[in-house]
Amino acid sequence: MLRNIMRWQWQGVGEKVRWSVYGSVAGEPVGFELRKFGFTILRIEGAKVPASRIIGQLQTASKEVETFLEPYARSQVDQGEVLIVNRSSEFDNRHQFFRQLAAKAYAKSAQGPRGRRSRASTTGPVPAQLRGVIASISAELNFSRRADSEGFFHSTAMIDAYFSALEHRLVLLRAFMGKPLMHGELRQLLALKWDDKLKEVLPAASMRTADQLLGSMRRIKERIRNPFAHGGVENDNGSLFFRLPHVGAIPANFSRFGKSVRFTIIPIGVDDHAECCATFDQLDALLSTGDLSGPHRLLEAGIDPVFDEKSLKEYAEATVGGEAGLEEFIDRWGHEWERHANMDY
Repeated sequence: MLRNIMRWQWQGVGEKVRWSVYGSVAGEPVGFELRKFGFTILRIEGAKVPASRIIGQLQTASKEVETFLEPYARSQVDQGEVLIVNRSSEFDNRHQFFRQLAAKAYAKSAQGPRGRRSRASTTGPVPAQLRGVIASISAELNFSRRADSEGFFHSTAMIDAYFSALEHRLVLLRAFMGKPLMHGELRQLLALKWDDKLKEVLPAASMRTADQLLGSMRRIKERIRNPFAHGGVENDNGSLFFRLPHVGAIPANFSRFGKSVRFTIIPIGVDDHAECCATFDQLDALLSTGDLSGPHRLLEAGIDPVFDEKSLKEYAEATVGGEAGLEEFIDRWGHEWERHANMDY
């Protein structure tokens, strides 16, 4: 806007600077730069024009520019001329964080209160001994209940984090596979459900051998993830209870309520948690071996994928070039990334 419309003077890259634009506001010189450490407004010594005026005019003008550029942005997305930031390590770290907390909580429950256990009296009247035994049992049950509840909370967060990480991962892997995208296909890919994204990524042979694993993932999604992510609503009406006269409240999914996450006092116990972890580990292995070992290596290296035809072709060439080809591509990409991040021009 400042350069092409207002015809202000500008210059391109410099040391730790990506661009600079120079002009005036109310006859007073002012400049703008995008530096390594952020956007910077340049003023002369003793400037009298309030900074709030300059900032306000920029904010107002930027809205006009956004309106002007919006059709172009949509066109770029449809053509795949966009980059998606690789945040796979962040998503995976969140999943691992809650996974470890859940494991510690369930382990604590299994160990019991240890040194805090109440001691039953071995002398004195029988009622006194009985009270000591009851106090000991009560302390242990309360301790285990609190630890199991803590494990349940962390495990629920772990499951939600894993599905978020999975969807992000599948989109990135789709790019690193190097398969061309049709016009508008990126939007369609982003809108797909996680299992449909998986079909876009897994080779046909792997899909045939992964049926049981995918069934486990769908059960986790339907039984655990969805109810807690969507206000407790269960797809098979398990969260709804109809009132039967002279009997009481009956779950609308009848005996299928036995499979509901709400069937037990602690919705996710240690066995449920272990089953989820085993399923996730199996899927991780499937998405990082065989034909997907190369794309996974690019994802693991932190490369931000671009979905245009030229970039997809480069990813395809890198993954078929063996370990040496992958490492050469990663080193080259890393050098360019550091150059732009540090603005070493």
